[in-house]
Amino acid sequence: MPAAQQAASEHDHLSASYGKVMEAADDPVALRDTKFAYGLEVVLDGLALRLPR
Repeated sequence: MPAAQQAASEHDHLSASYGKVMEAADDPVALRDTKFAYGLEVVLDGLALRLPR
C-alpha cells in the first residue's frame, strides 16, 4: 500500500481516496461502506453518460 500511496500522491483526488480507504481499514463495516459508495458512484457516473442530452 505505501507504493500505491506514493504513486497516487501526485493526483489529489486519488490520494484522497486512498486516505479514506486507509482510515476505514480498521473498521470492516466502514471499509465495506466506503467501497460500496465508490462502486455506486462509478455505476451512476456510467449511467449518466448514457442519458440523452
